Amino acid sequence: IISCYSNYNYNNVDYSRIDIIGPENSSINNIIDIYTDSIDSKLDNVIGFSKGLYTKDDYSNTKFNSSLGNLIADIIFKQADSVFYKSFGNNIDFVLQNHGGIRSSLLEGEIKLTDAYKILPFENELVVLEITKEIFDEMVLFLSNEKFPHPISGFTIMNNKAEIDIEKSLNDKFFLATNDYLLSGGDNMFFLEKNSNVYHLGYPLRDAFIDYIINQEKIESKVDNRFIRNE
Repeated sequence: IISCYSNYNYNNVDYSRIDIIGPENSSINNIIDIYTDSIDSKLDNVIGFSKGLYTKDDYSNTKFNSSLGNLIADIIFKQADSVFYKSFGNNIDFVLQNHGGIRSSLLEGEIKLTDAYKILPFENELVVLEITKEIFDEMVLFLSNEKFPHPISGFTIMNNKAEIDIEKSLNDKFFLATNDYLLSGGDNMFFLEKNSNVYHLGYPLRDAFIDYIINQEKIESKVDNRFIRNE
């Protein structure tokens, strides 16, 4: 779970639990208790502060985006863009994250390391895909017909049509940051398999989230106008 781009002082461990089945042994139990306490103390570390309650479920049929989805998509844009530019000399154009990859809400108040694991429990890594305008248009059509809002950043969708910067609209290819689960057609996004190139950043999505939280004084987000449907 460790990324060389992280500013947080991790130990190279996987924070998971296993059940021990069989006769109890006091010496083994003592060792387990030591590691349990160590894991619990690390997960309880405060890494930031949230100004409000942010969830993936506060969208509406018209404003088809969520406060937590927007936050995570914007975090991916900022964190992945920096790594992508340093490694490959290009900037990211857009971000796509799947709604189902977000598994919990961000509560108001202190943000603990354990919150990051609850919100983003999967071991997904960030990747950047080189895509054509045709694939981008296919993506917009897919998103417009979905039941749940998949988080996006770097462009807006108004009544099934994408709006992007004039400068970007002149390009014949785009760089899309997403996670490696979607790369292989996860959540039925098979159009992403038609990419022209894949850039592996070696940067876990959860690490990007944690790094961003640590470096912000307070976390704030909202439902906005980046995805308006049926207006």
